[in-house]
Parts: sequence; structure tokens; C-alpha cells
Amino acid sequence: MSTPVLVLILLLVAVCGLILFLIIRHHRQQQYLVQRVRASDLYGHLYPLLLRCNRRCVESIALKADSLCIRLYKPAGRTLLYTFEKHGFDPLKDEYLYALAQAVAVDLPLLRDSTRYTFHTRTELRSNGQKANWYEYMITTDYKDSMIRAEYLEKKPHRA
Repeated sequence: MSTPVLVLILLLVAVCGLILFLIIRHHRQQQYLVQRVRASDLYGHLYPLLLRCNRRCVESIALKADSLCIRLYKPAGRTLLYTFEKHGFDPLKDEYLYALAQAVAVDLPLLRDSTRYTFHTRTELRSNGQKANWYEYMITTDYKDSMIRAEYLEKKPHRA
């Protein structure tokens, strides 16, 4: 094997090792942030609300820098809004907001099931021209239809 080929192979291995190292470090930082979020006062306030949602018909959960919005499909159109500022918390930074979205999925295992809910990153353009990311768990159409159908089939007509 010639020297230039050997150097190229070693360089390729070094680049792959560096990329792997960066991915592992990013994953560990995310785990640390999720642990910090779950131990925070804000999450302590949100946790009872999230537990109540575990027993309800959740259509979507939207996490924005200034609020948490939960929409229910039963009763249709019901919206639960938790505004951080109203409860004494500052708006969240993007990395902390993403960690909050991951922490919600830790405590609501239903959200982690990709056949039931999908996770989306949304971007909105603010009036000052800056972009702001927010995150949303949205129910899949198939799962929502099956839940509504199951409820409909449970109800039996009254016979006289």
C-alpha cells in the first residue's frame, strides 16, 4: 500500500472518530439538560398538568418559549394553556425548550410511540424578524380515528 493511500485512510478514520465523539457528546449534553429540566421548578408546576393529560384525549401538545398549549379532541376544541410568565417563569431559551419537549415525552410514554404521536419542530417568524423554534407532539390520524371509533363502539343503543 502506498503512503498517500495510507495517510488518506488514517485521515478518514480520524474524521469518523471525531464525528462519533461529537455525536456522543451532544447526546450526553441533551440527557443532562433533560435531567435539569425535570428537576426544575417549572417542571414541578407542569408535572401535575401532564399527568392529568395522560388520562385525557390529547390531540396535540405545543411547547413554545412562553407557554405550553394542550389541545384535546374530546371534548372537541378544549385547550389548556399554561403561560410561563403568568406563573412567574421567564421565557425559555431554545436548547432548554427542546429539553423540556424531551422531558415531556419521558413522563408521557404515549408520546414516544411514533404510531400514535409525531414530534415536529416548528419555526415562526416574529414581528422583529427573528425566528423562534417551538415543538409539537401531534396525534396521528390513524390513532385518533381508532380512539374515536372505539369510543363509538363502546356506546350501545338503549333498547326499550
